Amino acid sequence: MKKIVFTVLAAAALMACQSNNKQNRMLDEGEAVEIAGTDSTGMVDVFAYEGVIPSQSGKGDSIDYLVIITQQIDTVNGVYQMTQTYVTADGKTGRQMNSKGKKIFHRGTARDKTAKVYKLIPDSGSNQTVNLWVESDTTVVVLDDQMNAPAKPDKHRLKTVKHHKHHL
Repeated sequence: MKKIVFTVLAAAALMACQSNNKQNRMLDEGEAVEIAGTDSTGMVDVFAYEGVIPSQSGKGDSIDYLVIITQQIDTVNGVYQMTQTYVTADGKTGRQMNSKGKKIFHRGTARDKTAKVYKLIPDSGSNQTVNLWVESDTTVVVLDDQMNAPAKPDKHRLKTVKHHKHHL
């Protein structure tokens, strides 16, 4: 999987979530996130995924996802920050929900016992776990609550972000 990391400002904010003082905060409103090369400390891997998937309302609405996962090098668990922005069928931006919490590596889905899955378990901002099936080095697929892949995974893919400016 490609390793992507934030510039110094964003990396410092994310590492604060993992430091001994347990300082927890989302990035400030309006703070740009740029994903570049390596963390200045060389100790943390940061992965970011973005995509738009259909909502379950059946009304043509969608959800724009931005997921940022941070973990110590050579580990499989870490922390995440996620922004979900609801978009109406006519393209208007709706409410936005930010969450953060633990990223746990899990092996197996309902159909594939060897699949790699990231379980995003919220500490704040949400009460719903999100499961991401690692489809390839550059894509993850949002699974349903029973860990099933959607019938049309192409509409539920989140792709690796290299350079992005986004409000978290």
